[in-house]
Amino acid sequence: MRAGRASLGISILLLLTLQCACDLPSDSALINRFSQKRAQLDRIRQMIDEDNLDGRIHADYADPKLSVARLAEYRSLLRNAGVMRLWAHGTSKPFELVVDGSGFLSQGDYKGYLYDPAPQNPPLPSLDDSCFDTEQIPASQRFCSGVRNLGNGWWLIRYEYR
Repeated sequence: MRAGRASLGISILLLLTLQCACDLPSDSALINRFSQKRAQLDRIRQMIDEDNLDGRIHADYADPKLSVARLAEYRSLLRNAGVMRLWAHGTSKPFELVVDGSGFLSQGDYKGYLYDPAPQNPPLPSLDDSCFDTEQIPASQRFCSGVRNLGNGWWLIRYEYR
């Protein structure tokens, strides 16, 4: 009986620890990082256009066919800027840089940066809370997202799957 309670206690503690570790960074933390890493983020934007990059780059995965040296350059910039995933769609197209996420592909929350010179509607004052909690979204809808303007085509983005 004691072993069962101890095991249950450890399981609950582990679950609580994992939940706390999954919090997305605050808007202010991401905005500060954006300001500090702006040169690297702009260099990534330039490289995407130079390479007509179409696909995703993670620390250990990449769909685009790039030279080993060029892929290493992307990964170095991404790592230095604190970005875990790049998803580009070609020259002069919007792209996203995911900084943090929790959950899985079909159910999760993600925050990062979007580069798109086109206006985004509607920009929100904060992305710190779930758009499922702050917007009137039908129960049948499994996806929501929001953006905050950072200026010059850059946006803070949050998207969620339920």
